[in-house]
Amino acid sequence: MKAVILAAGEGTRLRPFTATEPKVMIPVANKPILEYVVDAIRENGVRDIIMVVGYKRQKIMSYFGDGDDFGVNIDYVVQKNQPPTGGTAHALYQTKNKLDEEFILFPGDNVISEDTVSDLLNNMEDYTILITRSENPSKYGVVTLEKGGETVKGLVEKPERSPSHLISTGIYSFQPDVFEHIEDVMGEGHYDIPSVIEKIMKTNEIKAIKTKGDWIDAVYPWDLLHVNRAALKDINKKYNGLIGENVMIKGNVKIGKGTRIRGGSFIEGPTIIGEGCDIGPNVCIAPSSSIGDNTKIGPFTTVENSLVMNGAAIGSNSTIVNSVIGEGVKIKNNFSTYSEDRKIETEERLHIVEDIGAMIAEDTEIGSGVTIEAGVIVGDGCEIRSGRTIGEKIDSGSKAV
Repeated sequence: MKAVILAAGEGTRLRPFTATEPKVMIPVANKPILEYVVDAIRENGVRDIIMVVGYKRQKIMSYFGDGDDFGVNIDYVVQKNQPPTGGTAHALYQTKNKLDEEFILFPGDNVISEDTVSDLLNNMEDYTILITRSENPSKYGVVTLEKGGETVKGLVEKPERSPSHLISTGIYSFQPDVFEHIEDVMGEGHYDIPSVIEKIMKTNEIKAIKTKGDWIDAVYPWDLLHVNRAALKDINKKYNGLIGENVMIKGNVKIGKGTRIRGGSFIEGPTIIGEGCDIGPNVCIAPSSSIGDNTKIGPFTTVENSLVMNGAAIGSNSTIVNSVIGEGVKIKNNFSTYSEDRKIETEERLHIVEDIGAMIAEDTEIGSGVTIEAGVIVGDGCEIRSGRTIGEKIDSGSKAV
């Protein structure tokens, strides 16, 4: 059996973090989201993967290569000219000439577990959809079931008023004739898989399987903290770096090769610190934090429940709580971001986000003595001069002087 992974999209609602990186390659617990999908598929004995790529595809292809380092065989297919209205069915259609038997389909932008895949493989029929329960179903495709609860009655994409708390995970089993249904819906001007499901339901039953495994999605930048926290639950204790005097480590903490934890620091898990980092002295890293490779954190700084990506540098006497710090961000001394409940406006609507700090995208430079207020999003490549207090969104490439 072959698995198809859809990894062609940008993930526009995660901007500015997808400005230079496809959503599937954003790291959580120091591993790209897409790698969790590949790992879960492999652990269920499926080795042949067709990966549909598009946006920033070289980032994906250079990381995974032919799949040998990950215990799988990867065959890449490029989705060109992506439909402006979203094109999951169009992306899948690019694999038509490579599939002549039953296959399983996965989105590449959700963290899933081995159990998630086994729930599908152990129970699937000709047409199967894997579902899960969500407290915020309006962000997803909402599934309604026939009486008895095993057959799909309807699939409504992002309804304003949700008829159910059951949502599609975007994980399916299909027969090769699905491509005929895709041709039909594309001929009608639709390019998404929910439209294909509606077409299939007219002639076939679609079985619904509720998974007990992990299925964790990041739709907006603040969701990355939840995904990171969930991914960290499986971290095991492992110290590969150099640990200084009077360092206290509590709980499951993983420290990468070539990393130095300087004296007097305190680290509590679940936490992961990557390779080649320089931490401390007297740094506090509190639970549910991920520190990427080659990151520097200066003396007397606190990082709590935050995602710090590769190559970041954080100065001394700083406080980072419930925040996302992008790759290559440079922050000087005495920086602070505090965490509160906030209303955050996107192009779609107003969101009420609980306990959120700052979200700072790639390669932004921040001077000393800067405060970024709760819920503020800073775009990539920005420059914030010393002493500023930032209370509203800053667009990519901007300067705050």
